[in-house]
Amino acid sequence: MIDLTPYEQTWIDVLDELRNCPGIEVLNEYRELDPEIEDAETSLDTVSVATGMPLGDSFRTCHFRFEYLGSAWQSAKGGDHFIAGEFCLEALENAVLNQRPLDLWTDMTPEQERLQSELRCIDGTPEWGTGHLAALRVRPGVEQPEIWFDKTGDRVYKLDLDYQGYLDALRVTKGTFGWQYLFTEAALTGGDSTVARLRTMLELFPQWFPDHDYKPFRRRLDMALKRR
Repeated sequence: MIDLTPYEQTWIDVLDELRNCPGIEVLNEYRELDPEIEDAETSLDTVSVATGMPLGDSFRTCHFRFEYLGSAWQSAKGGDHFIAGEFCLEALENAVLNQRPLDLWTDMTPEQERLQSELRCIDGTPEWGTGHLAALRVRPGVEQPEIWFDKTGDRVYKLDLDYQGYLDALRVTKGTFGWQYLFTEAALTGGDSTVARLRTMLELFPQWFPDHDYKPFRRRLDMALKRR
């Protein structure tokens, strides 16, 4: 049996939070370690050599060895509100080195073609099949690669988050559908279904998961609603 690192245990705690929450029904989850993924230093050195990216120390802080790590969930039946979400993370080494470039668009501009060739999925929604995904942009010489969010290929957004920041925010939001919009320049409107989900999250999650701080997410939603 492989011992978990303290950081890996924080993610098991997230899965257990969802599993043990009376207001949530877990549809599927993934928590298996990949025995081929080594310690942070070895694994990230492999990524750096292969990509030419001198990854910063924050990548070592949030290194994990799960083959897939995630949960697909929805609010339990009988509740007053419906909310759902999913995340499915892949070990960085596998995501960056073993994936084909994403296939997001047709009739691409040269800029879109270049961007698409550089994106590697780090988080997706295979159970619900919503098409939402987050991707890391692989470019030689970059210490903190950009994180991009795509919703079913209609538009892609650069997130105001680095890799560690994405994972930190994901632990709090639990993959609620549309949470990534809070870290884009997108303007949201009060009648939008994404806004309804985010408002439900910010109403229920502080009760369900009181150990997490939701005030920064509430501020970001307020800012997004004020954009035009």
